[in-house]
Amino acid sequence: MMSKNRAVLALAIVIALAASIAIYIANTATLQHKEFEPMKPVEVKALTLPELVNASNSFALNLYGLVLRDNRSSNVVVSPLNIYVALLMLYEGANTSTRDEIGNALGIPGADACNAYRELLSKLPIREGNSTVLYIANAVWLKKHFPFRQEYVDRIRSCFNGDVNSFESVDELVDSVNRWVEEKTRGLIKRVLGKESLDESTVTVIVSAIYFKAQWLIEFMPSGEMDFWTENGAVRVPAMSVEGEYITVALDNDYTAVEIPYNGTSIVMDIIMPRNFSNAIPRYRELILKALKSLDSKKDPTFARLVMPKFNITYSTNLNNYLKELGVRKAFILGEADFSRMTPATVAVDKVLHKAVIKVNEKGAEAAAVTAIIIATSAPAYQLEIVLNRPFIFILRDKASGTILFIGHVVNPLQQGEA
Repeated sequence: MMSKNRAVLALAIVIALAASIAIYIANTATLQHKEFEPMKPVEVKALTLPELVNASNSFALNLYGLVLRDNRSSNVVVSPLNIYVALLMLYEGANTSTRDEIGNALGIPGADACNAYRELLSKLPIREGNSTVLYIANAVWLKKHFPFRQEYVDRIRSCFNGDVNSFESVDELVDSVNRWVEEKTRGLIKRVLGKESLDESTVTVIVSAIYFKAQWLIEFMPSGEMDFWTENGAVRVPAMSVEGEYITVALDNDYTAVEIPYNGTSIVMDIIMPRNFSNAIPRYRELILKALKSLDSKKDPTFARLVMPKFNITYSTNLNNYLKELGVRKAFILGEADFSRMTPATVAVDKVLHKAVIKVNEKGAEAAAVTAIIIATSAPAYQLEIVLNRPFIFILRDKASGTILFIGHVVNPLQQGEA
């Protein structure tokens, strides 16, 4: 009789446990359904191409001013367009005041840049050839089983022609992103992420890459060495020179500016040499805009000889503080950041990493840049955590027939019993 009572009690426990689990799953499914209710449409102004270009160029000068301020004694190269496009993809996932801050920093408050960006790509001389290459590539990596809105994924694909990838572990993510970066930059940049940059709280990485390679319209000739004056005196550097009637020159009391064309493309290299570099830093924006306007106003190139140094620069930086200075603050604060257009979960931007490389020599120039935006959550990247830390019942059953094969319980995992 005692054995029969125990059997009945065990069966009752199993039935109660199964019912509780069923109710929990039903409630969880309801919660998840509510979380994924479609976002209410946000009325936004569609940007025109000129508006997007003006906003992007203004962002470029704003950002460069901050980088220039902090790197006045070291070589620097950044790709503001590359950073801008990565932030546009972040902007797509932001909402409320977080979206406003990013939009203000990008110069497009309350606007939709999707169509304008696609038009920009159609206008840029994007091509792949023997002498000229220019392309932009975008991608996102999304953690498996983390809740992302399909609307966001669709926008990444449709607006930015972005690759959408998934990952489970940090090691897998780092390897996948770095392989993608190396491929898109033709090996010029091999690594943008390190395992030290990420942890298990990482749920999204947004990446944009740009690559450019072109030959000069007229190749330079090696010119031995030249004196190059730094703030600490002259140094001897490898030089190259060219002459002909194809270089545009603008001379001013404050600067000397030249524009050098590449072969088979509308892309050019503009070089602006202030009379005094240190004195020009506080008014860099005025100087740059004045020089570019002067170069653009020249109708005909000048017959000139140009001597300049060859150079090769690699620059890496964390853009977090620069973006905060530009007004993007809430995006970095977990609990205040609103990326509900990307995911209903609580996430924030962890790091915005940028790496750029440029090589300029007698034949031409090769340049590449990558921006990676790392998004993380404070909690592990799953919605539900279950810890079996009390006695429990277990069942082995054949799902096809519903037959229970084994049933039992665990009250102390250290007890092994007799073999």
